[in-house]
Amino acid sequence: MDRRRSQRIQSMKKHGSSDSDSNSHDHDDKSCKVISKLLLLEDLLFHVLTLVPLTCLFNSARYVCKPWAATIASSPFAEAYERRPRSKPGLYVQNCTTTSSSYFLEFKDDVNDQFERTDLGTPQKLGYVIGSCDGILLLMSMARQISVVNPILKCWLRFPRFLSQDHIVVRWQYTIARVPRTSKFKLFLIDVLEVSGACWYVFYVLRIGIDNAWKEIAKKEAPIRWHFLWFPLYSGGNDLYWITYDKVIVMDVDKETIVREYPLPSRNMRFGPLAILLWMGNRLSCIATKDTYSTYQIYILDFDSGKWSLHHEMGPFDYVSACGHRLNTTDVKFRLWINDQIIFRVRLPQSPIGNLLPGLQYIHFGYNVKTRQLTKIEDIDVGNFEVCLHTNSLVSLPGTPA
Repeated sequence: MDRRRSQRIQSMKKHGSSDSDSNSHDHDDKSCKVISKLLLLEDLLFHVLTLVPLTCLFNSARYVCKPWAATIASSPFAEAYERRPRSKPGLYVQNCTTTSSSYFLEFKDDVNDQFERTDLGTPQKLGYVIGSCDGILLLMSMARQISVVNPILKCWLRFPRFLSQDHIVVRWQYTIARVPRTSKFKLFLIDVLEVSGACWYVFYVLRIGIDNAWKEIAKKEAPIRWHFLWFPLYSGGNDLYWITYDKVIVMDVDKETIVREYPLPSRNMRFGPLAILLWMGNRLSCIATKDTYSTYQIYILDFDSGKWSLHHEMGPFDYVSACGHRLNTTDVKFRLWINDQIIFRVRLPQSPIGNLLPGLQYIHFGYNVKTRQLTKIEDIDVGNFEVCLHTNSLVSLPGTPA
């Protein structure tokens, strides 16, 4: 910041001397003092604005005057803002019926689970959100066109479609990650190929802003062709977790190599297609049914021993007391952890109306593992909505305007 101020002072001094050679040295000194004061005020404003919440910056502060808007839109400000302690994570909520409608729910009261809502919206026809990393969303269209978006800055990039030789890539095999060492974003995916009767996991990467093309980085033999029950999980650091049919494969995001493997829990612990793996703070968790669609057990993985242990048991849930509706308990989807809560959705039963069926309707809940309290999340509308863990940021994308 001192270098930036010094450059401006030198520029202003040079500009002033060319216009007024006849001015006295006293006048020059006074001018420099005024300029220095103004620059000090500008730097103070710069610092103060970095302390303002992001939603306030974009909803209010940038409309105060042109200098404020210019400061907030500048690259140095974005870099300084990103060096601050991370903003609170929240829930990015997308309307799956109209993909251009979305909003962000940030915790404003962790005790009472109250949210502050910010309407965002995503560029139309870019698709559905399938991942989020440091303020950047990963979206896929029905035609499997991949895009990344910063919903705050309204900037986005599209990437070439990945065409599998076997055409069996599904949307949850994609993920987005960020290299801690360089702060660069990468897209990853797995395909499965059958060669001479054998199946192989094939890993690919696309380095955003570097080559923007899919490149093969690793290959590993697969036990069966139908392989993925869960989407990949990203720790937010340098580890990316691929959940396959029989194991967890850990990939180094920076080096793009496989570094570790962990077995999945055995089937005699009732882990099967109804189980779901989620990233839980700094641990890997697995939620599985104990009794049919009523009671659930949470297991966590010890990275040192590679063994799973029972962490918590929850349910059966009283949905009528929580939301006033009888729900379809055969359609429960656990989505994410945030703080000590598991966020999940349950489908409302569909009732035929003539020959038509209404669209899918879901209610979202939060279950606190410490208090064992089930709460309907009122801030998420009832309907066909999906949620993901997200943090708003000023991170811009290579080649896109801020």
